Amino acid sequence: MNEQSLKNALEGLPVPEVIYFEETDSTNERALNLAGTAEEFTLLVADRQTAGRGRMGRRWVTTPDSSLAFTLILHPTSTEQQFMGFFSFLGGLAVCLAIEEACDAKPQVKWPNDVLLGGRKTAGILAESQFQGDMLASTALGIGINLQKGAVPPPEEVMFPATCVSDHCPGLANREHFLASILRHLIVWRPKVMERAFLDTYQSRLAFVGEKVLLAQPPGEDIQGIMMGVDMLGHLVLELEDGEVKAFPVGDVKLRLG
Repeated sequence: MNEQSLKNALEGLPVPEVIYFEETDSTNERALNLAGTAEEFTLLVADRQTAGRGRMGRRWVTTPDSSLAFTLILHPTSTEQQFMGFFSFLGGLAVCLAIEEACDAKPQVKWPNDVLLGGRKTAGILAESQFQGDMLASTALGIGINLQKGAVPPPEEVMFPATCVSDHCPGLANREHFLASILRHLIVWRPKVMERAFLDTYQSRLAFVGEKVLLAQPPGEDIQGIMMGVDMLGHLVLELEDGEVKAFPVGDVKLRLG
């Protein structure tokens, strides 16, 4: 991947600016620095990140030539501010749709922000917001994807089993074309994030529905229950062991054994 091949692959998409780094610390960090003056859908792409990050302060490893690491700048409206969690959903759904377009694999989203193939993590999404006073000014939607085997970290470095897209899509196109596919789906669904059709499409790919799970919540409390899905605010809905049905706005889903 280089700057010119990337721009060629994205030709025709409504991306006002493409900023390419051979190496940077974090595309989200760079995006947040630019977000105040950048147009919506400004794209930042790195071949290698030295300080990529995921949810809850976790590290995201980006391997040159094997991974995709990029951030899209968005400017949510005042009406969309109460649905900020949906922008992580938007990234996950776009990755799923691009994988489905590339091959017969059946990707799933692990609430709220991971994409799974064969029950293993292949992509993570991190939406970070920038405020002006009390008003949301912009969001940096960061997406990291393990495309080839070289991107998959060793088991001792991950909290959830990992895989790569190429293990499930042997004929996967090059990185630039796969990125273009993700962006096309993301741009199509961007204006629909508050519509029921968007949530239904996301939820149709939700992993672990009907299964017993543990929901890890800060500062370390685990909630056990059967996953029911997500509500209209994007909160995870669990049926607890006493039969109560309750929604949770934050947490990290883990399969419950037994």
